[in-house]
Amino acid sequence: ETAQQQPYYSSQNTYPPRYYQRIAINRTIDAIAKGQDRLLLVMATGTGKTYTAFQIVYRLLQSGMKRKILYLADRNILVDQSIQQDFAPLEKVIHKINVGKDDPSTSTAHQVYFSLYQQLVGDEGEEHFRKLFQPDFFDLIIVDECHRGSAKKDSNWRKILEYFSSATQIGMTATPKETKDISSSEYFGDPIYTYSLKQGIDDGFLAPYTVLRIGINVDLEGWRPEKGKRDKNGNIVEDRIYNTKDFDRNLVLDDRTPIVARRIVEFLKQNDPMAKTIVFCIDQEHASRMRDELWKAAPTEWHEKSDEYIMRITSDDKEGRLKLDDFKNPEKPYPVIAVTSKLLSTGADTKTCKLIVLESNIGSMTEFKQIIGRGTRVYEEYDKLYFTIMDFRNVTNLFSDPAFDGEAIRIKEVKPN
Repeated sequence: ETAQQQPYYSSQNTYPPRYYQRIAINRTIDAIAKGQDRLLLVMATGTGKTYTAFQIVYRLLQSGMKRKILYLADRNILVDQSIQQDFAPLEKVIHKINVGKDDPSTSTAHQVYFSLYQQLVGDEGEEHFRKLFQPDFFDLIIVDECHRGSAKKDSNWRKILEYFSSATQIGMTATPKETKDISSSEYFGDPIYTYSLKQGIDDGFLAPYTVLRIGINVDLEGWRPEKGKRDKNGNIVEDRIYNTKDFDRNLVLDDRTPIVARRIVEFLKQNDPMAKTIVFCIDQEHASRMRDELWKAAPTEWHEKSDEYIMRITSDDKEGRLKLDDFKNPEKPYPVIAVTSKLLSTGADTKTCKLIVLESNIGSMTEFKQIIGRGTRVYEEYDKLYFTIMDFRNVTNLFSDPAFDGEAIRIKEVKPN
């Protein structure tokens, strides 16, 4: 029986694939059956890429068309989330690669292998994948979020993909945009299927959004220090025009962060003080100041409700990192506000996030789409039907891509006060 004739996996705990997932699954299996060995699927964040990958793997295994499968991701949270959730029905045949512990002679008995590509390559470029597996061991490799550096010729991904070049390789990404440095389609070919954020919003599967662009007076004309101005360490501030690109990286204007913090608190007070919110900052130090200012701006009842109302969740913050699961869990009200720099920008499944605050200089369309993807899930039982982007850095203007992202329900420009 061919893979095309295999039924989808179904059980009481899984929903049958949505129409666009069926198209993606069927096109992929058809292409593989016809001998295509490099494939690209583009699906907006929140449209169930991992679930789609699971159905593809399930049907290929059932039909015997593929026997040894490697699923590569670049964040541990993505690997664990996939194993525990979408791939759970295959748990008996799944193995999470552990370079330190796996013995090449015994660890080849599984069918579906999950790994971080960083781990397979090793810190010093040890190329563990060579020691663990023969080049023809895998007959299918799935590369999750393949836009992040995978396409660069000298990247870690490429080493792995080239070593296992006899395998069929599927790239999955939420961001179709190409840049001069990275092109996933150059390696994987043009997408065999694209399901955009715009289409997802039109179909009712993804949440539409409103944009509030908020100007702050120091941003507009740039800022030039008065003659002889010293910084808080007593050094003379270099005389030049500073603009938004400089704020919080080279220049911290003491009054900027409190203004932003007050605006966020005001917005939540007026709309929904318990709305899960992610604030994206420039770096971890900026996130730390932002958290302190939000706490100062917060009304007393927030303080009284929970010490964890506002938390910095960054990779260097142990206490905050432990709260990431609570933040993602719709049933846990706290933390309400997560202040982060990069940690939450991709893959963290924040189903009930209703407010995304951009207070960092986002450098690329890819990064922008990933960040916006944190808000696109619809979750009716928690009244999550749309989300708001508060943009303090004019990012929404820079990376507007209506063909893929659709148009905001409304864009409101808020003038500096």
